[in-house]
Amino acid sequence: MEPSKKSTYIIAAVAFIILATAIYFLFIFQKGEAKIKPEEFAGEVKDVSELEVAKRPYVTLTPTGDGAEIIISVENMSFFDKIEYELTYQADNPQVPGEKIERGATGTDVNTKDEKYKKSMLLGTASRGTRSPDTGVTDGVLTMHLSKGDIEYLSESKWDLFEAGATVRSIVDRDDTFQVENLSLGKNYWIIIADTVGFPPNSPYDLTSAVLPTKGVFSIAPEFSKSAKLTINVKDDLKDPKLYSFREDIKWQERKIDYDSAKKAITASINFFAAFVVTSPR
Repeated sequence: MEPSKKSTYIIAAVAFIILATAIYFLFIFQKGEAKIKPEEFAGEVKDVSELEVAKRPYVTLTPTGDGAEIIISVENMSFFDKIEYELTYQADNPQVPGEKIERGATGTDVNTKDEKYKKSMLLGTASRGTRSPDTGVTDGVLTMHLSKGDIEYLSESKWDLFEAGATVRSIVDRDDTFQVENLSLGKNYWIIIADTVGFPPNSPYDLTSAVLPTKGVFSIAPEFSKSAKLTINVKDDLKDPKLYSFREDIKWQERKIDYDSAKKAITASINFFAAFVVTSPR
């Protein structure tokens, strides 16, 4: 081979190696490096139970009239820098009868400086103005990520959806701790029993005396034509328990109760759905 051609081949080979190396570092190596990302939250994660009750957000979940949406409302948020949440549940699989699938929605648009956050979440699908609600909704969970500085407080609370009021006159949460019987409504309404995480605003009691978890019954249903029976089962024997109800348009009311210390059960007559708080001196 002539020396001039040999030099040309060597130069071409070296140029090819340099080009291949550049391509590797620019595209392959850097792409691989991009996969290594810092954790989304690198701080300490604690359970919300470690946060004093006065700073926990007050959450309500209210189903719409057709059961196709849930309106989430969050108050008492100012302590936190950031709040994100996921609302998940099991629903009937429309493609496979008898099978359940997991559904859910997320929220990242919470402005903690607002007095109240409110958003509607669709349970199912919608197209061209026609809504197709999920059926057989069970095992609802609201997961909240509550960030303050380098600490994230994690809250996981249960919610249960019912259609009741006329043909169905009794509802009970899946832990069998919260029950409403003898409902007297002219028709069935969609109703949710849910843990409220925190407490309604301007409470008339000492927050440290509240018995957790605090639950509410949320619906667009009107007041009942006849009183219904509310039963709340508690874990521990209580001394001088009291029961308060809160609804935004009615505010706070102390309810007359009966307490069975043997069964650890509180019963009361109610004529509307609300958040209910049990208190007992420590």
